[in-house]
Formats: sequence, C-alpha cells, structure tokens
Amino acid sequence: MSLSLPVVEGKRTHWPEKAVCPMCAEKKVFEPHSFAVLSAGALLMDRKSDSGGMSDDLDGFLNLLWHGAHDGGQGGDREICCVVDIMRDVVGGQGEAYFCSIQCLRAFLNKCVDELENKVRKEPEQDENKAR
Repeated sequence: MSLSLPVVEGKRTHWPEKAVCPMCAEKKVFEPHSFAVLSAGALLMDRKSDSGGMSDDLDGFLNLLWHGAHDGGQGGDREICCVVDIMRDVVGGQGEAYFCSIQCLRAFLNKCVDELENKVRKEPEQDENKAR
C-alpha cells in the first residue's frame, strides 16, 4: 500500500474522507463502528474562563523528526535532520486519522517510521550529490 503524507493538511481536518479504513480498506470507520484514532491538536485557550476551542488562528501539525548529533555531540546519523509530516498546517489546530483497528493504526505508524528511516538513509546520498 502506498502512503501519501501528510494525510491531513489545510482545511481537511480528518483522514480518510470515506468511512473505510485507509490501511486495510476492508472495515468501516466512524460512528457507529468501532475504530482507533490518531489525534493531534491544540486549543486556543481563554485562561480566565479556563475554556478553549479550535481557532482559525491555529495551524496544527503532527510529525516525526530525526535530529542527528552535531557540534561535538555523540550519536548515529550525525548532521542529519529529517522530518516526516503526518499532519501539516491543519486549519483550526486539530486533526484526526481513523483506523478500523489498533493493528491498522500500528501499520500506519510503522509506515510513517519507515518513511523517516528512508529519509535518514537517503540524506547522506543527497549530501554527496551536492558535493559533486
């Protein structure tokens, strides 16, 4: 299965659009069905009333990032910084991704981690090509 990231972006606040699991495409999601949710968000708070909500002043995000060691630090894949956006610039500050099961949620997260790993692996190749 090919995965196009980010899955939630701009004014689209949830994924998938249709009530079918985006990973297995076999079971339904959304009410009244059982489903797992990956949720990201922020609330624009009114501290005086201790209440908050979505706001067009917020852009939400959810990403995975690799930050390689630098400036004398220690660790693998040094000097590499890579990001995989899962949700990007979500108007209102909140986004959700729905899956029919925890297994499909895990498969999705594994694909996102695989994408980050692939970017880290490719980064040294990109640096070598720049030097040529």
